[in-house]
Amino acid sequence: SLSLSLQIYNSSRSPTMSITVSNLLKQRRYPFIASLVLLLLFVTLFILTTNTSQPPPLYRLRQPSVTTTTPSPLTNVTNNIITDVDDSDDVSNGDGLELEWKLCPGPLAVDYIPCLDNWKVIKSLRSRRHMEHRERHCPNPKLRCLIPLPDGYKVPVRWPKSRDMIWFDNVPHLKLVEYKKEQNWVKRSGDYLLFPGGGTQFKEGVTHYIQYIEKNLPKIGWGKRTRVILDVGCGVASFGGYLMDKDVMTMSFAPKDEHEAQIQFALERGIPATLSVIGTQRLTFPDNAFDLIHCARCRVHWDGDGTGGKPLLELNRILRPGGVFIWSATPVYRDDERDKKPW
Repeated sequence: SLSLSLQIYNSSRSPTMSITVSNLLKQRRYPFIASLVLLLLFVTLFILTTNTSQPPPLYRLRQPSVTTTTPSPLTNVTNNIITDVDDSDDVSNGDGLELEWKLCPGPLAVDYIPCLDNWKVIKSLRSRRHMEHRERHCPNPKLRCLIPLPDGYKVPVRWPKSRDMIWFDNVPHLKLVEYKKEQNWVKRSGDYLLFPGGGTQFKEGVTHYIQYIEKNLPKIGWGKRTRVILDVGCGVASFGGYLMDKDVMTMSFAPKDEHEAQIQFALERGIPATLSVIGTQRLTFPDNAFDLIHCARCRVHWDGDGTGGKPLLELNRILRPGGVFIWSATPVYRDDERDKKPW
């Protein structure tokens, strides 16, 4: 339609064109003119009335037939959601899907992690020599329950304040406060847990430790040459938290072990962290992912206990070419019979 209109417009300016408006009128081609006008009107109306801001829905959500009230954190939660992928209003044919969710039962449900607390599978393991009991063993069939909130849970403290303090009620655990009190991992102060930046290897604070590393290895270049790192056996992840000031993003990980809730502390602080262990399973990171891998006094069997040094080979896989692997430890490792060989 646009090309025809342009030809008609140009023909009025050029006497050499055979098709002109006057010729069309003389030849009484009124049906052609009427069709052209209707076509232009149709195109104009189509453009004005068409709304492309939202795509047509692929499905419809039906509201629950029974309205449920919001329960308290310690009561069962039941949400009925019916989805219908057909345009018909008849749902009596069984096409709807109903899901029911309840809170996981038991006094330890707040800290329950299905894939790590699968005691039935853990008890049946043939060996725990290579940390198999700390690896993921997800239940089958999958659980259909929700983890309840701790009593008195509050909206988390916002970053950057959360790096140094969180609500105690959100992670109500004191084992690390007592067990690591001389190393300044975490302290209790009224309604808060404080993180003064200490650690087993950070006797003078994590800031001094970070500066000490760069002083001895200038090529690291925090925030310039080194931007994405992995912290193995991170504890409460203060190392990664303080590196954010240097434009370094740290993925911290540690196993779920006797040091209760250390990863939960990290997540509540707003520091990227995950539960993992260097054992028999491949780590959930792609090849050449990290500029630097750090491990401060973590008791990893780097020689693999006779498995050919698989932990070191796995770190080599995820460390980019030219990357740096830092393993720092106190001198006591030189005399500890368990640690002499890896040292």
